[in-house]
This record gives sequence, C-alpha cells and structure tokens, in this order.
Amino acid sequence: MNRKTKWALLALCLVLLAPQALAEARLSARIEGNALYVFWSALAGGEGSLTVSQNGWPVGCYDVRGNSGEATVPLSDPSGAYAVRLVTKDGGCLMAKAEGGDPAAQTQMPENTPTAAPLPTSAPANAPGTVQSDLAAQVVEEVNRERAKAGLPALRVDAELTRAARVRASEIARSFSHTRPDGSAWSTVSGAAYGENIAMGQRTADKVMAAWMSSEGHRANILRPGFGSIGVCAYVSGGVTYWVQLFGK
Repeated sequence: MNRKTKWALLALCLVLLAPQALAEARLSARIEGNALYVFWSALAGGEGSLTVSQNGWPVGCYDVRGNSGEATVPLSDPSGAYAVRLVTKDGGCLMAKAEGGDPAAQTQMPENTPTAAPLPTSAPANAPGTVQSDLAAQVVEEVNRERAKAGLPALRVDAELTRAARVRASEIARSFSHTRPDGSAWSTVSGAAYGENIAMGQRTADKVMAAWMSSEGHRANILRPGFGSIGVCAYVSGGVTYWVQLFGK
C-alpha cells in the first residue's frame, strides 16, 4: 500500500468516526420523589451550563463539570413536566425530557409567570449566609452590557429590588425554587418585582450570566424592553453561591 493510499484510508476513517464520537454525548434525567437526577456522558470540553425547566418555564441554572457525571436537583414541586438543557463549553447543546413525574400536568405558562405554588411548608424562610455585594455589582454591569449589545437602555439599580433580592437569595438557599418557602409566589417578595431569575453553584458573575443568557426564559428577562430597574444579590451559604435577579419597571 503506497503512502497516498494510506492517507486516503486514514481520512476516510476520521470521517466515519467523527459522527460516532459526536453521537456518544448523552443527557438524561429522571424524577424520583422530590429530586431530579441528571446524567451526562462524553461532555465536550468537560464543562457546561445546565438549565432545568418545569412546564416550559426555566426554574434553575447550574454549572456542571466532568466529561461524565450526574447531578441531583432538589424539587419543591415535582409535579408537571420537567426537561433539562445542557450547553457545552464549545457551544454544543443537549436536551432531554425527564422521566417520571407527572407529564399529564403540563400546562402552557405565560413567559413571565412564576411556577405554581405548592402547599405551604413549615421549613425556615431563609438560610444563614453572606451577601457578596461586589459580585452583585458585576452582574449588573454584565446585564447592562448585554442590553447595550441589543440596543436597549441600561437598567438602574433599585434599592427596593436589591432588598427583595437579598430576601429571595436567603430563601432559595433553603429551598431552590421560584416558590417561596411559605408556599407563596416569588413575586410576593415585593410589589416592585415583575421578573425573577435565580441560579446556584456558579462562582463568578460571568459564569452565572453565561448560564442565564443560554436559557431562553432567563435571557428574555434580561433583555426585556419593558424593564427599567434591577436588584441583584449573590449569597454564599454552605459554600454554595446563590444568585437572584429581580426586575422592575
């Protein structure tokens, strides 16, 4: 076999193997009790941003690491149809519907409507932690940078929304949900709040913003033309950073 033939065969093998390698990437999820178990394998780059949605509404963003692994997401409301979306470091995207749960309960929710509240719980309304004001300020800067790219005016920092974001951050550290620990909707935290984004696990402002901007629902809040104010809190509790954005008019 001459050299030219060997190179031709090698090129053919690479072409045949490439789709197979891409096809090895896997993402799956299942609901058991009050937890969502997410599994992934052959993750390109070994890093990604995971968005969890309930009935089409994004309820959380998380960083994942490792070419293969699993994550457990506690659910305050396991009813309805859950789905997961994993955006890889190189821009790839994997999606999967969660097995189990109650898909029959799926409803079409308005774009900016909070998830339905479960029955009230006796759990504490907050968890001890530390507010990281510098990280919150960086998030505001990045939000306004994204809005500028879209030709939208900057959001002004609002004292009432900032106060409410700090309350919500301590609450999601106890129960990560758009539903408050007492069973009420997130919007009851303040009459000035018209939109909410939450996330947990990201250590830096750029990481959490990348997670939010890769999720359609969260991105829509950040770039909503009708919003004019914002309050942000980064809250560290138990070694985990929790993030809240509240938007106002």
